[in-house]
Amino acid sequence: MDTATFASERSFDNEAYERMHLYRKRQAIETLLEDPEVNDLVSSWIGAFEVYEVLTNHLEVISLQGPSSFTVEESGFVYPGEEIPEDAEATFEVTAEDRQTVYGLIDRHTDEIVALEITDPEDITWEKTQDAEEMKHGQMILESDLVQEEFGDLRESTWYPSFKGSGGGFTALGAGDLRHGMGGTAVLNVEDDGERNVISAFFDGSGEEPEMINITLVEDHVEYQPPSLADEVATMDESVLGDVPGVPFEKRPYYTANEGWHRIEPPENSFEQSGWSIDWEEPNYQGITMTGSYNGKPVFESLNTPTTITAYYLPPREGRNTREYYFPDDDTVLNGDLGFWDVHGTGFGGPGLLGKIDFPADNGRPGGFQLKTHYHTGAVGAESVDFHSGFRFGPYNYDIAYDFYEDGVMRPVFRRAGPGFVRQFVNKVQANSESYAENGSYEERVVQHYTSTQAFDITPGTDSGVAVELFDGDEWTEPEEELYVDGEAGMKIRFSNPDGPETVDIPLDEDKEVVVVRRHEDEIGPGDATAERLTDEETPSGFYHPAQYVDGESIQGERLIVWLLMIGATNQVPYSSGTTNFTTTAQIELSGYE
Repeated sequence: MDTATFASERSFDNEAYERMHLYRKRQAIETLLEDPEVNDLVSSWIGAFEVYEVLTNHLEVISLQGPSSFTVEESGFVYPGEEIPEDAEATFEVTAEDRQTVYGLIDRHTDEIVALEITDPEDITWEKTQDAEEMKHGQMILESDLVQEEFGDLRESTWYPSFKGSGGGFTALGAGDLRHGMGGTAVLNVEDDGERNVISAFFDGSGEEPEMINITLVEDHVEYQPPSLADEVATMDESVLGDVPGVPFEKRPYYTANEGWHRIEPPENSFEQSGWSIDWEEPNYQGITMTGSYNGKPVFESLNTPTTITAYYLPPREGRNTREYYFPDDDTVLNGDLGFWDVHGTGFGGPGLLGKIDFPADNGRPGGFQLKTHYHTGAVGAESVDFHSGFRFGPYNYDIAYDFYEDGVMRPVFRRAGPGFVRQFVNKVQANSESYAENGSYEERVVQHYTSTQAFDITPGTDSGVAVELFDGDEWTEPEEELYVDGEAGMKIRFSNPDGPETVDIPLDEDKEVVVVRRHEDEIGPGDATAERLTDEETPSGFYHPAQYVDGESIQGERLIVWLLMIGATNQVPYSSGTTNFTTTAQIELSGYE
């Protein structure tokens, strides 16, 4: 245990790292819940948040945290039947009571707890405010037949809202055939008989007045969360708490290491390591923005992640690329019920860059380091206080990491842990299951599908124009115009210095796509030379997919923006939001940088 460190994804073969996040996370949770002290505590929670990380020495670390109950102090909300003043403002002070965090180190070879620690109870408070426009949405929800039938008048109840409005720069509401920015979502948390219930509503904001187009009571709003699993897991005869050591701070998950809060230890804004020179800036909406060089020669002027495209309740993909799949009409209306062009910032569910993790050379793998960033898009504040207290229906849990190695390899690693709106659409799929076989074949709707975008202002040894080559598995070609390529096994795209030896290769397999376009200040991309999400977008936004920028301009010898699209086909793995992590990776390979 003493020598165990956070493991590098590159340390594992045969996609074992990805498999561990799909399978081992839940197994580690259940192993921790076999301890009777842990089980007794977790089964009393009204919600939970779980985190898993892979360590070396066949260890893994897991943390579980949640509260026993919650209270709400509301003031200023104008209930249905009363007129809302234009300057009205409501405040909901929410307290998650007696939140505790459980840390465990698990030996993944033996499924044994080798270290265990439980923090003291703590009340966690956050505030939600609502203006007059948001209260209109609230009144519509409260006076709906569903809320009246399930809960009645909420004036004397414990509840609080999370209204995101009927329009915004990141919502795709295909259920209403709405353009980007014309729809919105709202979530209501309601206490009833000691249980926390979730109401989910969709709004059309395209007219003068908002219209509620869908409202749902989301049963079991997070799939397989620890309190539910605790009731199903058989416990050991005796707890090991106190018999095994506690979990050292440096081996706890970065998300929760600080008594349930983030461990934030960012490096200097400019540093050199393993042959790489990195400058980075705090995120606004597109994650951290980096400039990178290797052995003193430029690789990219800027790199960040402008959006993660999330789509729910889609038809089968049937071999289409993601532009055709998500947006078959080549516009901003999504081919599914709900979607988001998720942003990655500090004010909307940060915290951004957590730290730099060093990877010493080991077992034939070169040494290097990871810049680990993290976003709870849609949660409250940089510390995501609601999400970290188990109130997490709706927001997301993204781990976007960048691994740099001394042999000139860079690997973006995208991990999604949910829950988002997964359970709402799992319920819908199950409710409509009989209809999927009506045409003689079983064609179930796709609950969820992701695309993580990484955008590079590519500079292979030069800050002038670059040369582009594409390998289709058989031969190299030199494309003359902007391109959008759907990857296949054996494909590769190459960017090189026309006047030097430096090249940057990006292998493209079946879960990758690439968009290569000229750099323009009015098109979204990384860095100061391009437009930025939300900051430069209008409402309704015209942005929907990077491929929309492909319009036939020449690319040879030009400054280019390269969009690497990392596809997350979460519909092909278990949906158990939170208890499984979906992981997808890519690789960037340098040569001629000696």
